[in-house]
Amino acid sequence: MREQSVFDYLTEKLAEQRTIIIESLTKGELLHTEYVKLCGSLRGLEYAEDLIKDLAKRMEESDE
Repeated sequence: MREQSVFDYLTEKLAEQRTIIIESLTKGELLHTEYVKLCGSLRGLEYAEDLIKDLAKRMEESDE
């Protein structure tokens, strides 16, 4: 598996999880504690995606 395809795969899986969480949030049926937990999960997913993008960029630059 190429390095870029690994990054694409991870980014895709993070996006799928984000969609699931957003769907849960938009239903408006969550308890406050569940809402807070899912908001934290979204922040974590965003952080992970940023790390993956940064790593992909660094690897691309090191190949040049």
